[in-house]
Amino acid sequence: MNPDICLHEQWFAAYAARERAKEQGDPAPMDLKLRHTMAVLGNARRIAASEGFGVALTRACLLAALYHDVARFEQYLRYHTFKDRESCNHGQLGVKILKREARLAGEDAATRKIVLAAVGLHNRFALPAHLPRETELAAHVVRDADKLDILRIMDEHLGGPGPYSPTVVLNLPDDPALAGEAVLRAARAGQVAAYADLRSVNDFRVLLGTWFFDMHFEASRRQFVENGHARRLLDGLPQNATYGPVRAALLERLDGARARD
Repeated sequence: MNPDICLHEQWFAAYAARERAKEQGDPAPMDLKLRHTMAVLGNARRIAASEGFGVALTRACLLAALYHDVARFEQYLRYHTFKDRESCNHGQLGVKILKREARLAGEDAATRKIVLAAVGLHNRFALPAHLPRETELAAHVVRDADKLDILRIMDEHLGGPGPYSPTVVLNLPDDPALAGEAVLRAARAGQVAAYADLRSVNDFRVLLGTWFFDMHFEASRRQFVENGHARRLLDGLPQNATYGPVRAALLERLDGARARD
């Protein structure tokens, strides 16, 4: 078995272009998802290499990373949002698309099973217990790789010189008076915050910072700290009574992780 998935990458690029051509309005969010997919694939390659996975598991991880957001194009065409709660579960839709397009027909049964499970589970708040070991590892690779690139996207948009697309921040209001107590409570407890509890862009910054607690692999934690995206996002929080303590605690956690490295 060969970990090279270049034929799958070629198909994905053609599929994305085909779906993009159907968009009557602004295709920029779809372009963002194509770039995101390739960045997630790169992250997954680094994680799999650092873990020393065998060829078969590496191939499954890379296929799952490539296809994890295959449904985003159809989702955007149908609903013009990436918010699953207002449209569809893009992980489950991705599984349906992969089956419909017979994308894994040339893979062995074990690889197909791992890839479909990882795609279907990558956007869950937490993975279910008692997954087969290789399925669990592949899902963790995709989830870590996905989060690491979302940090990049959010840092570039929120820290950029111009206005950012509301779609990128899930149409959340940029209102410093709005704060989700459940988000702040999760951060204080060293737990991952939930999308469902977001009330504002500042909450989103906090949620992104809490993803450090969900990084499964050492290589992921190292990249989370070293690439600086999380720090810049947290630096953008207001230093007031609501967000200041959480901002300081999360930055201290990142500094501690850097010192240990």
